[in-house]
Order: sequence, then C-alpha cells, then structure tokens
Amino acid sequence: MQSTTRTALPRVMLVSASTGNGHNSAARALQVALAQQGIEAPLVDTLDYCPASFRAWFRDGYEVLVLHKPDLWGHLYRTSDRPRFNYRFQTMLDFLFVARINELIQAHRPDWIVCTHSLPLPRLAHIHRRNPSFRVGVVVTDLYPHRMWLRGNPHHYFVPDEWTRTILLQRKPDTAGHISVTGIPINPVFGQKQNPREAREQLGLHPELPTVLFTAGGIGAGPVEEATRALLRMRLPAQVVVVCGRNEGLYHRMCRRQTQLTAGTPVRLALRGHVPQAEMAALMRASDLLVGKPGGLTMSECLATGCPFIIYMPVLIPGQEEGNARFLQDVGAGLAVHHRDELPSTVQALLQDPPRLAAMRDAALKVARPNAAADIARILCTL
Repeated sequence: MQSTTRTALPRVMLVSASTGNGHNSAARALQVALAQQGIEAPLVDTLDYCPASFRAWFRDGYEVLVLHKPDLWGHLYRTSDRPRFNYRFQTMLDFLFVARINELIQAHRPDWIVCTHSLPLPRLAHIHRRNPSFRVGVVVTDLYPHRMWLRGNPHHYFVPDEWTRTILLQRKPDTAGHISVTGIPINPVFGQKQNPREAREQLGLHPELPTVLFTAGGIGAGPVEEATRALLRMRLPAQVVVVCGRNEGLYHRMCRRQTQLTAGTPVRLALRGHVPQAEMAALMRASDLLVGKPGGLTMSECLATGCPFIIYMPVLIPGQEEGNARFLQDVGAGLAVHHRDELPSTVQALLQDPPRLAAMRDAALKVARPNAAADIARILCTL
C-alpha cells in the first residue's frame, strides 16, 4: 500500500509600511489569499516597530510632501533612484531604524518574509546574512522598479507587468529566474461583476445618469475641489462622485459648500470620505469612468473593474505614478488631462462617445490581473 505525504505549508510573514494606503492594502489582499491556502500569515506594519521620530518623519513627512510639495517629492524620488547621496542616506536610515524587526522574526520564525514596501529590505538583508533561516519575497506595487526595491538580495520578486520584469532584469541581472509576473495584489471584491445600474442603486445614486468617479487616493492629495468645480461645468445631466479619502478637512469643507458648488449646473454631486474597499469597488463598477491619480493599487483595481481611467495630472504624485500613467495610456485604458480647463470637455466628450468608452473598458479588462493575490499565494506554496 502506497503512502502519500503532503508538503508542509510555508510559514509566511507579511511586512508593509503605512505610507499612503496602497502598500497595506496589497498586503491585506495577500493575507486573505494566503488564508485561503491554509496559511495564517501575520501582517506587520514596519513603522509600528520604528522609533516615533523616524515614524513621523517617514510617514507624515511623505504625506506632507505629497499634499503640499509634490515637486519636491518627485525630485527626491528621482535622485534616490541613483546610487548617490539621497539613496545612500535613506538606506542608512532604513537600516538603522528598522532593527526591531528582528524581534518579529524570532517570534514568528517564518520561512518567507514577503514585503509590500521597500523600507525593511536593508535590515532584512543584514539579518539574513547572520540567520539564513528565511527567504525574502518582494511585491513591487508600482510598474517601475525603483532602486529602493532592489536593495539587499531578495529571493523572489512578484511584479506587475512584463515591462517591470524587463526593467528589473536590466537593473539587477542576478534576478533572472527569480521573478514572477503576477500583477499587484488587490482585494478580490474588485474582480466581481455587477451591472452598473444595480451598483448605482446599491450606492444610492441615480440609476440612469452618466456617472463620473473622482478620487485623489487614500490621503486626498492635490487640488480636489478645483477639479470638482471643473467637472461640475459639464453641460449634460450627469453625476459626479468625489471620494476625499482620509482628508477629513477636504470632505467637511466640500460638504459645507455643496449647495454653492452645484448651483446652476445640471450635474449632481455626491461626496464620500474614506470608503471601505467593497464600496470603492461598487463605485468603480457604477461609474462610466474614473478621474484621478494612478497609484499602483488604484490603477490595478480600476483595471479589474474595467473602468476607463482619466489621469488628472494636477493630482498625480510625481515619481512612482508617472510610469503607471504611461502604462494606462499605452494599453488604451486611460488618457491624460493636464489642466482643469480641459477636464469638463474631455469627460463630457467621452460620456457622449459610448463606443470609445467600451473600447477603453475592453482594454482595461484585457490587461487586468484581478487574481494577483491568489497567484502570489500559490507560487509561495511551490517555491
């Protein structure tokens, strides 16, 4: 009688960092997918184990720059992509202030540490040299593999697209054979199908009106109110849903001005603050198009729902989102608007051109990877 043996499931620890929303969202999606494989993976926010001063500088400094000095952030992003002072200085800080992650490794004793943020990589490389009992996986959450993702010697990369793989191989040839093109992990709710009319009714929106979704990401960065005023200048009956994210000041200010904003326009305005992912997925399915900034997660979620993407350049974060914007345009799922004066006419023209909207939806769905989290979980079980 033959006996069968089952390969033990790997112990996995997920490591992220709460700068913006995307990195943690990717990690949570992967956590759910791993649980479906029978793996209970703890999720660690690296910044929770850093000194308060570094945490404030790293997290709050990023959000302040993105909100108020995006050009300066873009400069820092570009200069740290070269092996010069900014790169070396940031790497030194990341190494020094992430030391406590070793406590977690000792407590959980993982086989795999999977990072959805680059912050812990220098310290993990140092720990691994002394204690090679685990392997490191990296989930790149933007199309362009910035040098920060390349630090240390990760054992496997999970990347959004073949283009990312090509650039990664050019920059780090020793990764050949250690890259999987999976897409960016997103909540499976974005892959669900729903009739747009049903989604609008579910959300309390007018079921028949053309619908535009505007979002400036989790932190609600950029000239959101200015863009909203521009969209309300459209000359056809429609509805615009503005998601303000965690920017509570913006949300309450726009709520107070809602009557003033909509005076004399045929366009209805619906305002949302920070919304859960299930509601965001429903909003994307309810909308004829999305206007906003192409963060890695927002882009991937939008593609999965087949929602055409209007990249509004004034809210785009220079640096990591520029490659995402080019990708959306190259595949035909998005187009860019550079100035608020172009926004109402561009959006109105698209709403009045159903064949073009349909072509953009088809292009989005063609390149979407809604099962990225499940694919990464399966690969981790086989590596």
